[in-house]
Amino acid sequence: MFISAQSDLSELKEYPRLLDGWHWYSGLCEKLRRLPSRQDINPLDIKFALGYEMLVENDRQTQNPRVRLIGIVAEEFMGLSVSATGKTYDTFLTDESRVTACGKLTEALDEGKPLFGTTTYARKDGRTFGYARLICPLHSQNNEPEMVFIIFQAFTENEDRETGAKKEEAMKRWL
Repeated sequence: MFISAQSDLSELKEYPRLLDGWHWYSGLCEKLRRLPSRQDINPLDIKFALGYEMLVENDRQTQNPRVRLIGIVAEEFMGLSVSATGKTYDTFLTDESRVTACGKLTEALDEGKPLFGTTTYARKDGRTFGYARLICPLHSQNNEPEMVFIIFQAFTENEDRETGAKKEEAMKRWL
């Protein structure tokens, strides 16, 4: 199966990292002639996304995905006192937000193509965080769980894009 760039990428032009992600992912699918697997992702090819990425196992049954890998900028916006790696979404999201997030991961996997959108989720502590993101479905190998690779951009915190942008800018010193 080939994933080709949609005919109108104008909405992604506001999000250059996600546009780069779309082109990287589409090119990788064309090269492999299938959906990429986790092993097909080469960090050297995604320098534009490092710090803004997340690898997630989807769990359709419990609707509680697990974070396998998270970039430092994305992790900062999760607002956890410990690393999100290895944690399930119920660690930091309300039940409603967790189920909604799982639904979007499942949609990308079922469609077999990247899913772009903006969203806001509620943390368990009552605060909100939002972002634009590109969810890229991955091919499972050797009985691996279903996985997606997500690239983030344009963070907001408590519905405030300016606060999110300042926090994101401060995190760039680590990259």
